[in-house]
Amino acid sequence: MKAEELVGANRQERLRAEVDAMGLEKIMNVDFETVYPSDTVNVVLKKMKELDMHEMPVAVDGGKLMGVVSYGTLLKRRNISIEAKAETLLLRPQNVTVVSPVTEVAEIMINSGFREMPVTRDGTIIGVVSRSGMLRIIQDVKELQRIPVTEVMSKEVRTVKLDTSVKDAVRYMSAMEVRVLPVVDDHDRIIGVVGIKDISHANWHMRDRATVGEFAGESLPIEVKVGSVAVEPAVVAAPEMTLGEAAKVMLDRGISTLPVVDFGKLLGIVSKYDLVALLASLRERNKLYIQISGLSDDDKFAQDVMVTEIESSMKKIAAIETPVMFDLHVAAYKDEGLNYKYSLHGRLTTHERLYTASATEWDLVQATSTLMKTFERRIIDHKELKLDHRRRTKNIGHH
Repeated sequence: MKAEELVGANRQERLRAEVDAMGLEKIMNVDFETVYPSDTVNVVLKKMKELDMHEMPVAVDGGKLMGVVSYGTLLKRRNISIEAKAETLLLRPQNVTVVSPVTEVAEIMINSGFREMPVTRDGTIIGVVSRSGMLRIIQDVKELQRIPVTEVMSKEVRTVKLDTSVKDAVRYMSAMEVRVLPVVDDHDRIIGVVGIKDISHANWHMRDRATVGEFAGESLPIEVKVGSVAVEPAVVAAPEMTLGEAAKVMLDRGISTLPVVDFGKLLGIVSKYDLVALLASLRERNKLYIQISGLSDDDKFAQDVMVTEIESSMKKIAAIETPVMFDLHVAAYKDEGLNYKYSLHGRLTTHERLYTASATEWDLVQATSTLMKTFERRIIDHKELKLDHRRRTKNIGHH
């Protein structure tokens, strides 16, 4: 192992130990609410809105956990009646107990897409750990709190304008697996943000036999524009803002996303997801962890070829930086006629830093190849920047 790889590995191990030592008890919420399996979706949605939750625990008999109802699942099954019972929508989350390592729970949250995870003891729910709770870890670990937001932000940002249709905005959110989009003017200067909650509240229908889609705002007419929905002033981060400062802003303001802006120019976005992914990347592993999400049943035939393409590329990357975790999300949408176009969004965590990239192609395997070549190029560029910095530093020392 190279000396600089050893430094990276030792740093990884030290940070993991510090994060896991903090424990879930410090960050989980013990003042939580649950719903019954017999409660209707209508009741569950109202409570989720009231408590600002995306996953609602379903329990019986004094807190015995039956599962959770996820807002994401409700959106996917948007034609289900809001009078349906919660028990028909139950998801069984991966078991999390009070002694589960923080880095492991962070990885579970990234894998499942859950924003809240019930914590149990002997099958009974005793608390809920959320992405917000995970942010408190970032605030308390000095080495993490000092990292600039530019090191973990997603640089591939989808934006909308005031005249973008709400239908397109929802489609972009689904493709990118985000709930908030920056709104920009004709000169690409950020003027605000619009979220799925703003869209939902704009079309809050409560009529007999309504469906989840109507309840969630997905029945908005195509002609409705983003400018007609609540576009809130953007709370932004400067490039020099640290993760500790960003976590504090998110917690104090009750927001999940911070656009990173420099003199009005949008550089990227840092979100709670990015910070939880950072914690998940610290988890101890024997080999590179690869996750692919968003594949439809029709496209899963290509998964083995995609993994082969990714692993081949990772061997090249490993010669420069040690890869730790690779997260790939696939979105497909009709672009022309009946043809589907694939939009891929990847996040690669190495021992040194986090990289993001996107690719769009008609062919899924070709899109994967294009994406991985982008990662290879960015890692080479980063290496060359480091070498150039060392050369300049060395020359300065000789004068």
